[in-house]
Amino acid sequence: MELNQSKNWFYGISIGFIILNAIALTLGFNWLGVFPLVILVLITAIYRSDLLILLLSFIIPLSIEYEDIGGGLGISLPDEPLLILLTATVLFKFIIDGNYDYRIFKQPITIAIFINLAWLIFDTFFSQMVLVSVKFVIARIWYITTFYFLTVVLFKNIKNIHAFLWLHIIGLVIVVLYTFVRHSQYDFAQIVSFTIMQPFYVGHGVYAAALAFFIPYLLLNIIYAFRLKIPSWLLAVTIITLLIFLLGVIFSYTRAAWISLAGAFGLLILIWLKIKFRTLIIALSVFTLFIIVNSNDIIYQLSFNKQNSAEGFDRHLESVSNINNDVSNLERVNRYVAAINMNKVKPFFGFGPGTYSFQYGVYQEPEFETPITTYFGDNGTCHSEYLGPLAESGWLGLLTFLAIIAVAYSNGYKLIFNTNNIEVKILATSTLVGLSTFLIHGLLNNYSETDKIAIILWGSFAIITALRQYHSNIIPEEN
Repeated sequence: MELNQSKNWFYGISIGFIILNAIALTLGFNWLGVFPLVILVLITAIYRSDLLILLLSFIIPLSIEYEDIGGGLGISLPDEPLLILLTATVLFKFIIDGNYDYRIFKQPITIAIFINLAWLIFDTFFSQMVLVSVKFVIARIWYITTFYFLTVVLFKNIKNIHAFLWLHIIGLVIVVLYTFVRHSQYDFAQIVSFTIMQPFYVGHGVYAAALAFFIPYLLLNIIYAFRLKIPSWLLAVTIITLLIFLLGVIFSYTRAAWISLAGAFGLLILIWLKIKFRTLIIALSVFTLFIIVNSNDIIYQLSFNKQNSAEGFDRHLESVSNINNDVSNLERVNRYVAAINMNKVKPFFGFGPGTYSFQYGVYQEPEFETPITTYFGDNGTCHSEYLGPLAESGWLGLLTFLAIIAVAYSNGYKLIFNTNNIEVKILATSTLVGLSTFLIHGLLNNYSETDKIAIILWGSFAIITALRQYHSNIIPEEN
């Protein structure tokens, strides 16, 4: 009897929905048909949020951004609705259900993230454009809650780390092959390389940055395949995927990505040589101080480089230091100068999170303006992951962001040097080296507020935290 009643309810609801959907279509309302899918996703988010996180990792490279869906609002589909849903799920787990591993809150990276987020929220009250800053902070909360807090507990099972990375890699492979097919129609010419990966990635910079991050992971899995006991078929797939990604970066003609991979390889060498974290920080600080002290002489020497960005890999790479007549480089300098000028005006609070594009115009200096200079923020932002926060949220905004990175590398180094678990060691190494590609790339571009890169950035911090919390007994030794 109960089975028959259940069938009757099922048939009744199904027929009722079909009728309602037919009426809705007749009236021109075309979205009712996705309602069952929304319900299914909602149930999955509550009971199996881990599956949605893994799904997100796959679909984000394949998501498409729509700049205007009405009212001047844009959206990336299908990932942004899932992000919002998962954010609500996290709040449910935190506040109502209480079903969360609160030990994560005691982790150093988490504390650093909270400090940075707290400053951004506080700084919003002093923003020159409060609504813009509120939107920026909400987006940051989406990314942190999903890609860090939910993902950390997902990584309690170390196999999920590999699943998370490989699902994203598979999504990227589809994008790269799509790009290759389109690019081949133009004989892989540089002139069309800037947007050939659309609609999946808006430009070659963010596309190459995403590819570069995963190259260390693929490379280290190949090098240590025997010790990691990787099956021969998976090793073959990894080698092919690495070649695809390398070709993708090469034919993206993204100079920043090429440089970031060179820098990442340098870090890998230092790790193999067992150079300790403290030594690395001292060397990096000395190098930075040297650049600052000798900035005038360096700029003078760079002014002699007149190689423009051009067809040919060697000339294109050589043009990276041309601040004489390369318009792309000159415009970056213009944006950097504007950011520094903004910081001089508001060094403590900045102009507010997310406001650079709307505020920098009047802080440009005529001597640095170029033919592509704009006052409306419609041709890129600050082109720096570091000067942007400096202008928007002041010195504390920048320093608290750098603190997250420093803590992550400190924890990662301890994992690498103090664990006997080879899988943990390789994952920590590939994450830090991959993260370094983003940080080096961040000297010339800023993509961390896009979903395509946010999942990589905050996901990297989640991997380090999870490895430390769940997968390694750290020897109490300073590095």
